[in-house]
Amino acid sequence: MLHRVALFLLLLTTIAARAELEGVSLNGQDYVTLESLATAYGMGAPSSRGSGEFAASGNGHSIVVKTNSRQAIVDGVRQWLSYPAAARGASAAVSRVDVIKTIGPAINPTEVKGFKPFTTVVLDPGHGGYDRGARSSYGFEKDFALDVTQRVRKRLEKAGLKVVQTRMSDVFIPLESRPAVARKYPNSIFVSIHFNSGESNPAANGLEIFAISPLGSPPTGQSRTMDRDRQREAGHALEPVNTVMANTIYNSLIGKMPSFDRGVKRARFVVLKDATVPAVLIEGGFLTNAAEAAKIGSTAWREAYADAIATGILEYRKLAEQGTAPRRAAAFGRGPTTQLVPER
Repeated sequence: MLHRVALFLLLLTTIAARAELEGVSLNGQDYVTLESLATAYGMGAPSSRGSGEFAASGNGHSIVVKTNSRQAIVDGVRQWLSYPAAARGASAAVSRVDVIKTIGPAINPTEVKGFKPFTTVVLDPGHGGYDRGARSSYGFEKDFALDVTQRVRKRLEKAGLKVVQTRMSDVFIPLESRPAVARKYPNSIFVSIHFNSGESNPAANGLEIFAISPLGSPPTGQSRTMDRDRQREAGHALEPVNTVMANTIYNSLIGKMPSFDRGVKRARFVVLKDATVPAVLIEGGFLTNAAEAAKIGSTAWREAYADAIATGILEYRKLAEQGTAPRRAAAFGRGPTTQLVPER
């Protein structure tokens, strides 16, 4: 609790408007009114979009939330909250945890503390060996992940970074061993590269990225907090930094790739919770979606995708080294995400 209070006080002292966030207690949870949040970031008063949706914009920022939904759109990019937005009079409110852990870092990444320059990037091609991962008629996830990783490696080495891979060939590497590789390189970051599968929904498509769930909060897709969510993991030490790195890379991904925006999500994957350096996991499209699988099977698409990942990592390096605000998806020519989608 003291840790959360300290983070909230830090947020209050750094947001541009220096405005007080109005707290309310809803369903036994600490919430912040959308009106005061919008004011704090220089946005205009929220307005209703119907069906429980509320939006505010101004000062170069925007936010869309929906009551009883954990989905939000912040500055044109989909974000997944730890707790549902709630109705508050004729408007809405969002949990204070989400203001601190998700919305604040997405709006003002340069104001998060704890960034450190890095010299090494540990790339983790998902799966391998007998663990083939998802599959399509074009091949297996394990092979596509390794191929993309090697393409990312070339771009990062050209930019002067040292690159280490958790596997260089088609071999099985236990999950626990993957973040352990990064522990050998203190000045490093860890990026796990995967492709997605939706056996029960072959229409599922798009890109998404994961950072570790905030301590005490449920991961994306989990309806309530479990005992395991209250257990502090190694990855929680850098949780705000991980969130910003995920946002930075993701803005590059959807900015440079014409793929559906599935959002920045949270999870307690082994490679995230065991990491002692900034860590994210990327899901690069669905091998169970016929159209997306064909793209992933294309060398040209994988080249473009690797370039988008590398660009995001280099944007994060500028932030960590120089405090330079990373480019948002719009800077790469992407239009903003505007529509909330059914949660599933």
